[in-house]
Amino acid sequence: AELITVAQENNVHYMFEASVGGAIPILRPLNQCLAANRIEEIYGIVNGTTNYILTQMFKNGKEFGEALKRAQEKGYAESNPSADVDGIDACRKIAIMMSIITGKEFDCNLIETEGISKISSDDVEYAEKLGCKIKLVAYGKNSGEKAFARVSPLMLPATHPLGNIEYVYNGILVKGNMADETMFYGKGAGKLPTASAVVADIIDICINNNRNQEFVWKSTEDKSFIMSSDEISSKFFVRVSNCCEDDVKEVFKSVQFISGKNSDETAFLTDEINEREFKLKVSKLEEMGNKIISVIRKID
Repeated sequence: AELITVAQENNVHYMFEASVGGAIPILRPLNQCLAANRIEEIYGIVNGTTNYILTQMFKNGKEFGEALKRAQEKGYAESNPSADVDGIDACRKIAIMMSIITGKEFDCNLIETEGISKISSDDVEYAEKLGCKIKLVAYGKNSGEKAFARVSPLMLPATHPLGNIEYVYNGILVKGNMADETMFYGKGAGKLPTASAVVADIIDICINNNRNQEFVWKSTEDKSFIMSSDEISSKFFVRVSNCCEDDVKEVFKSVQFISGKNSDETAFLTDEINEREFKLKVSKLEEMGNKIISVIRKID
């Protein structure tokens, strides 16, 4: 917000299309082409490293550690991969997109962020039984008055527009109140895709010389427009060890049990439930002596 204000005051350009999605034009469309819409939701695979790792786990049966090593060997992951695998990079990108669509600076430090390092081959097996893929998804929701963002692994149907985006490719699904669903797909990283976006900004600056091209969002100390995750609902895939199905039924009532190769664990899918209620039910399950192995949100 500070740099945008300085650019406006000096009637110059501050442009940063390459900061999200590499070669994919996404920031300019959000700011201009879709400006007639209230952007209600964004689902984004915006980190090629994690998408490559998850693709290796699904297509080649790799465990997380093996897939990460392969990504490092190919130059997709840094020697310290934390920014990617812990979701930090995706968090910064959804913060930029949410700032554009809300017009307010969306502090990335206030975005609930979860990475993929806990995803196992067992989770992959269960996802496939549900006809799903697991993707690291940057999610944003905007009602006009309130907004929310989160980065987390997400189970989504293989038929979902983001379901078959593989390897280092990125995909961003934008839902507007007038345009409905708009899909953006392409290479999210690499020297040439990044250069494509940077040079496009330079061309735009040349065409619009002597006038400021505005990305309008304002810095604000009031963060009350950011919704708590407790208000957001989804289905949850849960794996529990040392647990009997009766405990799960007692706590969650209606669930779908999923059989797996491990006889010492119980896996199930909840109905749609808000985060606050889910956390209370999980705590109750743990109080009954059950150990939670894995929790992954799911959308239809």
